[in-house]
Amino acid sequence: MGDALLQPRLRWLACFGALLVLLAPLCITELPPLLDYPNHLARTYVLAFGQDDPVLSRIYAQDWQIIPNLAIDVVLTGLVKVLPVYVAGRVMLGMILVLNYAAILLYSRAVFGRWSWWPVAAALMGYHALFLMGFMNYQVGIALAMMTAAGWHAFRDRYPVATVVAAAFAATLVFFCHIFGLVFCAVLIGSRELLLMWDQARARRWAPLLQRAAAAGIVFLPSAVLYLSARLASANEGVITWNSPATKLTNLTEPFMNYYAAFDKLTALSILVLVLACLALRMLRVNRASLLAAAICFLLYLAMPMTLKEASFIDGRFPIMLGMLLFAGTLPMLPPRPARVVGAALASLFLVRMGILASVWSGQEQDIVDIRQSIETVEPGSRVLVATVDPGSNPEFWRRHGRRLVIADFCRTDQHLGSLLTIERHAFWPMVFTNASQQPLRVLPPYDALSQPAGYLPDYKMLDPAAEPAPYLKRQPYLTDWQDNFDYVLVLLAGGLGELPAFAAERLELVTRTQMAALYRVRSPERMAAHIAGQR
Repeated sequence: MGDALLQPRLRWLACFGALLVLLAPLCITELPPLLDYPNHLARTYVLAFGQDDPVLSRIYAQDWQIIPNLAIDVVLTGLVKVLPVYVAGRVMLGMILVLNYAAILLYSRAVFGRWSWWPVAAALMGYHALFLMGFMNYQVGIALAMMTAAGWHAFRDRYPVATVVAAAFAATLVFFCHIFGLVFCAVLIGSRELLLMWDQARARRWAPLLQRAAAAGIVFLPSAVLYLSARLASANEGVITWNSPATKLTNLTEPFMNYYAAFDKLTALSILVLVLACLALRMLRVNRASLLAAAICFLLYLAMPMTLKEASFIDGRFPIMLGMLLFAGTLPMLPPRPARVVGAALASLFLVRMGILASVWSGQEQDIVDIRQSIETVEPGSRVLVATVDPGSNPEFWRRHGRRLVIADFCRTDQHLGSLLTIERHAFWPMVFTNASQQPLRVLPPYDALSQPAGYLPDYKMLDPAAEPAPYLKRQPYLTDWQDNFDYVLVLLAGGLGELPAFAAERLELVTRTQMAALYRVRSPERMAAHIAGQR
């Protein structure tokens, strides 16, 4: 594993094979079950076609600003103009998988000066927690950040001026992809420069030290100016929440987290034990700058809240960076025979994990068929309130369907399936991503009064004006007088739904019901009165 010259063709063949296996699940279903992904598709669909659509143009308008969150808004919007929307989305997901894998390989090559087998094992973290949560801009940002840092390591001392100029352009591009990509880029480049400046300070070489500091500052100066001009800089801090120490510890397994929490934790533990064993046996090379970068990322992880500035999983971004550095910034130097055994074990673990993921995804296609069948009668321009069913209301349904709807027991993935209403029916639902500091799309009046671009789907029981929300949730503003403001109610996970409560049955008329979704037409006052009279 440590011999970079051993069978290089086989190493590249292994990389190519790992990529094919990583990309294969994208062919299983038209709409992969990633949390935010349907919402991203809906937004880019509107950005691509909304201006020329007579219905969508009455609901949404483009609002391009300086936003550090634009990777897919630019790239995917272009792709959906030349490819069917669901094909374009999977092409984008495939590009993200390739980009992140390539970033780890290139960074390892840059910091160690050689190719190695160890970064090939980074395929194990291809489908990590944040990929399954659909954080697409973030993943593009951190991949480009690591590539930028790889170029900095490789060329900074050989071509100082050209590297500083190129890195400044690259860092600016990373800024527009995602703000956390810029943070990662600054940590990676800054760690290397800090160590070199420390060496120069010890040697009392002040002029080179100042030159290095100035060069690093120049790289990130354009991004700093752009940030101060962005809406994000002045955005309200919002509700700030913190994860418990126990959750912080558990979430360190995010690079290997998908659908079976116990197996995911075992995978993370196995990788950690392998690295620590190599360290104890003095068979591990560690790049100093990468070690410092990992320490900084870990401290930021401990210090960061979970929610800030209307964004969530703030602290959860850093474990993925740590996972990338684990494969890119360390280099086990095992003898040939143990290296082959470890390599075979890691390859087997990778194939088992990918088989599990493919098995979980295999039922998604029927779920999408069910939702499409439920919404096929929704007229363009309709206002649709989307609700869901709490898992505790029907454990049997969740036992049969819940695996692909939950990421490692901590995050449900059904929250944005209402986006099919936007893409396929040109209808309005409240939760399309239109936050002014994060997306270049805004909702026009009168729909804006019903919009809530961040939050959670309400449980259908929250349609009752007298219902009390769970302690950790707020009542969504659009639930007030919902029967006067919406044409339909779409209840997701309808297979777990029993009979409608009396307050809802009076106001709703069933249109279509499948296992995954039930569509109800909101009764007009006249029809509601007639229904009540007929019940007497």
